[in-house]
Amino acid sequence: MKRIHNLYILLIAAAALHSCGKPDYENKEFFKQEAYIISAESTSATEREIADVQVHTFVDTLKYLNEQYESDTIIDSKTFMAEIKFKVGIGGSLPAAQNIRLVVGFDHETLEDFNILKNTNKAIPPATAYTSNIPWDDKEEGFVVDIPKGTSSSSLIFTVPVEREKMAQYADYAFPLKIVRAENVPLSRQYTGFMIAGLLVNKDKTVNWSGLPIPKIPTGRYRSVQLMGNPGENSPDGRARKYKYITPLSITDDPLLNDKYMIWGTSAWSFEVFGFHSAGYMYNKLSLIDRNFGVYRMEPILPGNTDFPYYTFQYATTQVASEENFYDPRLKTLTLKYKNVIGQDYTDVLTFESADLALDPVRTGYSHEPQSWEQVRNKGFKYWLPL
Repeated sequence: MKRIHNLYILLIAAAALHSCGKPDYENKEFFKQEAYIISAESTSATEREIADVQVHTFVDTLKYLNEQYESDTIIDSKTFMAEIKFKVGIGGSLPAAQNIRLVVGFDHETLEDFNILKNTNKAIPPATAYTSNIPWDDKEEGFVVDIPKGTSSSSLIFTVPVEREKMAQYADYAFPLKIVRAENVPLSRQYTGFMIAGLLVNKDKTVNWSGLPIPKIPTGRYRSVQLMGNPGENSPDGRARKYKYITPLSITDDPLLNDKYMIWGTSAWSFEVFGFHSAGYMYNKLSLIDRNFGVYRMEPILPGNTDFPYYTFQYATTQVASEENFYDPRLKTLTLKYKNVIGQDYTDVLTFESADLALDPVRTGYSHEPQSWEQVRNKGFKYWLPL
């Protein structure tokens, strides 16, 4: 009985301690405040430089005027404002207890080392080539970034007007920054510098049919830029496979299947070599989605799609649909945008070569190398195939 009484007293005491002695974690500094700089483009805290950032694509419009494919090209010459964003702040577990003043300057030494290591000629652009949300202070020899009391960071943003006639020069722009001085807070031991080097600008085109009939994409074999650029994987027996094949889902007037196609071969891999690789087909579906601009949606077949016997091969499971694909009937070229295939984007240009759909099979006996279209049909593909 005495033992139970003692246990009861201990429980009461523990409850009292829990209610009256609750630890106070508020307003405690568990991590030391240090001044740092990072970039909004950074994917890693330890990353200290980013090279070749895509900032803009000029898109010209090819406007077809009649069914003979006569056209005008509308040049995209609008000026685009590219923003290069840096975040300047203080680490630690608490916001600033007082106003903090940081001076950020250009890091010429880091830029020089980068150019030597990479064999490049990146340079800090002249002040006339950009504006910034915080002006350059000649007296301080830098950009004075203020972190107000009660906050933890501020932004330093450079805005670069991107003009078409100057496209090439932006690739040599560099913004190497470092914190040179800080008031009321020490500098970080690791994160006081960050550089963005190289702003990539390119051009593309779209098509405006303005109500004219969209031409049918020819059935047949197409020479692929991506396959020709990847001979190591597409030539297992010494013969380079450079073709992708296109077949319509139907050769009859079927409203559900008209203007829909299969592209046999995906991204940088040949259907003839890797046709059924890893329990998946080497293909993508192409569907017309915009009759005014002749835009096609390209998408992988995903697991669970009962219209197809297999999904797109498992190495491409990261791939997502794209809607920037178009066919040029004058050049007989099909431009395809592969999105996030194993974490990368690819652009392929297919050029129609022949209506001949004969395969050049690889005779090694591996199950993933298709030997004929009949074999494809026997695997359960139910739409039209050349048999």
